[in-house]
Amino acid sequence: MFYFDYVEPVFRPPSEARSLIFQITVGCSQNQCRFCGMYKMKQFHVRPVEEIAAEIALVPRQHREHYRRIFLADGDALVYPQKGLLDILDLLAENFPNLTRIGAYASPNSLTTKTVAELALLKERKLRILYFGLESGDAPTLALVNKGFPPEQM
Repeated sequence: MFYFDYVEPVFRPPSEARSLIFQITVGCSQNQCRFCGMYKMKQFHVRPVEEIAAEIALVPRQHREHYRRIFLADGDALVYPQKGLLDILDLLAENFPNLTRIGAYASPNSLTTKTVAELALLKERKLRILYFGLESGDAPTLALVNKGFPPEQM
């Protein structure tokens, strides 16, 4: 049996219940929303590609063919610098032959700082679903919950 040394708690959408989880970031890059306590106990940071590669190596080769879906945790994995994220996606593709989809959480900031071309490259490498908290499009409500983004970015 293998295990990963997660910085807990680790959250994932219910639709990712059967996905293998790699925690490529710890915490949430925003971590300021008044309504969310999910990542308050964690200091946000990006984990090095080398650490993720080492965790991939922990998965026994004979088990790798059984994984079709992978979820990249934590609260805003899309904020990962593009080159490193591409490296991680390439490692996942090389090591999980039946991989069909990779998912991750995203923030308005990480979505708007990536170009369309960068997002297309991620999609080509099977990052096919991004979960995004659209709590409101109302400016006063967004300010009240301290979302950190104006309605135009939501």
